[in-house]
Amino acid sequence: MKLYLIRHGQTQANVNGVFCGSSDIALTAEGQCQAQHVGRQLASTPLDALIHTGMRRSQETASIIAQGRQLAMETQPLLQEMAFGDWEMRHHKELEATQAEGYQAWCQDWQKADVPQGESFTAFTQRIRQALQQVHLRPQESRLAIVAHQGSLSLLLAMMLKLAPADMWRFPFKQGCLCEIDLSHGACVIQRFNDSGI
Repeated sequence: MKLYLIRHGQTQANVNGVFCGSSDIALTAEGQCQAQHVGRQLASTPLDALIHTGMRRSQETASIIAQGRQLAMETQPLLQEMAFGDWEMRHHKELEATQAEGYQAWCQDWQKADVPQGESFTAFTQRIRQALQQVHLRPQESRLAIVAHQGSLSLLLAMMLKLAPADMWRFPFKQGCLCEIDLSHGACVIQRFNDSGI
């Protein structure tokens, strides 16, 4: 199985450096250019499906990549970003000033501390594990492009490599780049990571 993992293009939340999980926002002009660049990288690559998370930034990226191609588009909500509840669209400096105790507790033990009204890391991990199980149910010869989010992609890749969930931070997905994965009989090989094609 061949997987092409793609982080959605830039959003204003990325520019502002704020928490953005369940907030449904569009790409910036730069984000659209990044998606076009990935589309050019994949132009000659045969794909069985182009999967996005249903969030606007992911769906918009996928639609741009698919332009000019006859591709099956699928939605997989299990791969949406972790939801940050009351912290959505807020900067860490604001949280340090207004919710210092809760924010510091999360920074010190983000795997167990709760985000107010948000999704726990345990629940997020279970959701991404379900998404991976869905991938494994596909035919072994499948060639899939998956457009998702920094958190969901990095956790998905850590799981495919059979690493601990906390190892997700080893994989900072860049926008406008490709990650190419070979999956065979449970083994995961990274062929390319953050390949900008330049």
